[in-house]
Amino acid sequence: MENNNDRQIAESIEQLFRLMSRWMKLIYKSYFLRKGNVDITPNQYRVLFALKNYGPSKMSEFGEYVHTSCGSLTVMVDRLVEKGFVERFYLPEDRRLVMVKITPMGEKILEEFREGFLNLLMENINHLNADETKNLCKAIDELTAFVKDKFIG
Repeated sequence: MENNNDRQIAESIEQLFRLMSRWMKLIYKSYFLRKGNVDITPNQYRVLFALKNYGPSKMSEFGEYVHTSCGSLTVMVDRLVEKGFVERFYLPEDRRLVMVKITPMGEKILEEFREGFLNLLMENINHLNADETKNLCKAIDELTAFVKDKFIG
């Protein structure tokens, strides 16, 4: 039996996810527009970010991490390999498995994007007064701690 309060919390979380997703898309779009001639697309950035966090991965498993079909992922990885941001390699014990990893050049562009993203975030929040900043930090800290404690472990 469904608890009404649980449903309300689930809907609030869903709304928060949607808002955060929209906000991130707006910031990414703003970054890409400001940057002008950018070497990678937002989706390629996502792939680099995931490779940095997950480490070298099998192509077949990596598609699951980034929620992308194998066909689309192959095209993205091909382009990232051409640009020198990602490298394909094979495991000596099983040469049938195609692995991918981020290169030092890929890490560099990822860090440049991260810095630009953080700068845009700071621009977005710099209009907050001291109380709003304090309340936002407290809410973020509490939500982060709660999610880690209750859901991530």
